[in-house]
Amino acid sequence: MNLQSSLRTFFSNLRKKRIIEILATFIAGGWLIIEFVDRILVAHYHFPDKTIDITFVTLLGALICTLIWRWFSGREKPRKFKLELVLIPLVLLITVLLDINLLLHLKGPESEAFPAAKWKNSIAVLPFQNISPEEGQDYFCDGLTDELMTRLSNIKELKVIAKTSAYSFKGKEIDIREIGKKLNVATVLEGGVRKAGNKLRITAQLINVGDGFHLWSESYDKQLTDIFAIQDEIALMIADKLKLTLLGEEKSKLTKRPTENLEAYNLYLQGRFLIDKGTPYLGQARDYFSQAITLDPNYGLAFAGLADVYVWLCIFGASPNEFMPRASEAAHKALKIDNKLAEAHLSLASIKFFYDWDWAAAEAEYVQAIELNPNYARAYSEYSTCLMILKRFGEALEKAKKGEELDPLSPMRLFYLGDTLKHMRRYDKAIEVLNKGIEMDPNNDNPHWSLWLIYIDSGMYKDALGEMEKLMEIGGLPGWQASPEEMEEFKIVIKERGWKGGLEWNLDRMMEKAKKEHVSLFLLPNVMLFSDIKLKQLNGWKGLIWSVTCSCHI
Repeated sequence: MNLQSSLRTFFSNLRKKRIIEILATFIAGGWLIIEFVDRILVAHYHFPDKTIDITFVTLLGALICTLIWRWFSGREKPRKFKLELVLIPLVLLITVLLDINLLLHLKGPESEAFPAAKWKNSIAVLPFQNISPEEGQDYFCDGLTDELMTRLSNIKELKVIAKTSAYSFKGKEIDIREIGKKLNVATVLEGGVRKAGNKLRITAQLINVGDGFHLWSESYDKQLTDIFAIQDEIALMIADKLKLTLLGEEKSKLTKRPTENLEAYNLYLQGRFLIDKGTPYLGQARDYFSQAITLDPNYGLAFAGLADVYVWLCIFGASPNEFMPRASEAAHKALKIDNKLAEAHLSLASIKFFYDWDWAAAEAEYVQAIELNPNYARAYSEYSTCLMILKRFGEALEKAKKGEELDPLSPMRLFYLGDTLKHMRRYDKAIEVLNKGIEMDPNNDNPHWSLWLIYIDSGMYKDALGEMEKLMEIGGLPGWQASPEEMEEFKIVIKERGWKGGLEWNLDRMMEKAKKEHVSLFLLPNVMLFSDIKLKQLNGWKGLIWSVTCSCHI
């Protein structure tokens, strides 16, 4: 009875002192203020994200002080000690200290310009031309190019342009100075390979972009068994001609041989060649890597290649519960053989991030991959996605920009950069970057996907529908596994129930499909932004999906 009486008195005081009205007013008004800060100051005028935190802390402090004042005011009995005179200044002090702490860690709006990288020199290794009389030797020429890129990438003072951008000039007759300008490098390495049986002739030239002058050139007439020695000599000669200071560890990496088995090396090159050709060739690539491992069970790079195959299979629809454990096993075997393989660390980072959702472990692997290979463009781009999940948008933008700088002609690097800007809701700049990627490759669906989400969030529904239709023309919306009839029904639902209703309809459709067959959830959680359904309900797949979802506000 005493408890009921106390509660009755407590609620009576709440009504009498209008505490509930004050609380409701603060909640409604505070929400409007925070929305203004978020949508106008942060999203439009690019105020730092912590502006929202400062606003919230200030409003909370003001609310607590107001409630304390109202609770103790109007007391009929005189008091010798007024507790509110202690509590209110204390709350104000704590609020001010918290705001000061946030202000000290405040960063200004992200600049579109980034400081120049601290590289002493820069190089693009162009694809070595295949001048062999035998057919089917492209994989060997590309493999030699890739190996030289990888070795040179270990030099921290040297900026090495990534494969996608360098290979965009394959088979094209373009002036070296024009190539240097497009890739923003000071030097270019080019050459040719003539392979006939076990005989090998390799020519290589290091050219200064500024004046077209040959800094170094050499021809090698060797046996196939000498390929590793040739790679060593070319890499060391380039470092010498560019006057780069090689640390002991860097020099050992330049001359490090992943295997002594030439046939295994040949199979590995063919596997990597097929991965780059796309999804239909992943099965063949897996076979080549497996054969290489059979010939040399200590071939760490072959295990890393195998891990990449399994990860990519999952991205494009294979069962993650079947293949992700295989990918993890292959990556761990690669690292057990050589824990300084950047490729294996990146594979493991992808597994930790996309499948395990262990952000801290994924970040550690991304950092390790970049430390081992400072020119790993793909690692920078994928790391930016991890940083977005952690809400560290400034760092994410920096890493995405670094990936684009190392691979400036890659639509995927531009996608990661544009997608990062999208999550920061810097839509004007994101649209500019994504459209640049579409100009390079109109059939790459990733930029269209990001544009689609931007247009929905911006209320530009006509443009959003246009992007969806483009995605369907390219090959359908990623991960939706919808027939043309279902996509037409999706359009009708959008007209009747709006975008939110349309996406919820699609989620229901996918849930039903998942009861009967495996469903790839790549990019699907954009739909889940509008529901309470947990990912584990869909085949337990926590999939490769967060690259476009971490802060999409629709």
